[in-house]
Amino acid sequence: MMTEPGWMQGPPRRILLATDMSCRCDRALDRAVQLAGEWDAKLLVVHAVAPVDTDQDSRRFWDMPSWRQPPDRVKAVRERLYMDLLDHPVNIDVHVDVGDPAEIILAAAKSAGSDLIITGVARDEPFGRRILGDTVDRLMNKTPAPLLIVRSRPRHAYRNIVVATDFSPSSRHALEAAVRFFPKAAFTLFTGYEIPFAGILDRVDIRRELRHMEDDACGKFLKEANVDPALVSRMGKLIEYGAPEMVLRNYAQEKPVDLTVVGSHGGGAIYHIVIGSTARRIIDAVPGDVLLVREPKAG
Repeated sequence: MMTEPGWMQGPPRRILLATDMSCRCDRALDRAVQLAGEWDAKLLVVHAVAPVDTDQDSRRFWDMPSWRQPPDRVKAVRERLYMDLLDHPVNIDVHVDVGDPAEIILAAAKSAGSDLIITGVARDEPFGRRILGDTVDRLMNKTPAPLLIVRSRPRHAYRNIVVATDFSPSSRHALEAAVRFFPKAAFTLFTGYEIPFAGILDRVDIRRELRHMEDDACGKFLKEANVDPALVSRMGKLIEYGAPEMVLRNYAQEKPVDLTVVGSHGGGAIYHIVIGSTARRIIDAVPGDVLLVREPKAG
């Protein structure tokens, strides 16, 4: 019988922050520290040092004086991280290794039993696209723990959370995880729907009927979810016609949304197709922080 990971039982107690030590990850660091303090969790900061051509470096530096020879890069990075983290009042460890960033992060998360991985974006263009980067893409595809992608400056705890759902078991699992993580937040359940052959069948009565069907599905979804009925009663419901990622992006741009939560299927050959469809489009489209929760593998 499989043991449920800690994050399926309550707020994360072991958080991993993946950082490239650039200013782009400062917001992710601040959010990681805020959450570690809120949950009384342990924080592990992980950085991957890129491999170098050892033979070439040896030929270049073998005859230099000792004070001009290159430092131990892993040691230097570790010392810098500890200096950067010195003033943060939470329990923090540092892990630095040489190699592929995604593989080092995933290995460290597995070894530490991390309940949540936090990272930033590769590039944040003003009033433009937020570029996730190859490492984040690979983490999205492989991490068994929830992945928090931080884009916004953390001015306060997550207060207003939107959970994107298609009423599947995966999105129900994501809702349940988000409620465990942030029980004091205000939640809005969002779904967007499109009409097949809309150019031919786009009539008011058809939209009304589809909206009624979505309302029924939403009620059934919430009844089956393991969520406190008191929280369900005050949860907002947003059912809108249109491409989910576009409607959700517009909503998040106009309303005070601190965090968007999306679920995805866990493992299997179809996972890369699934994450490349609606869930991935939402992650790319929304302007703020996103929490991706993968459904655990069956078994």
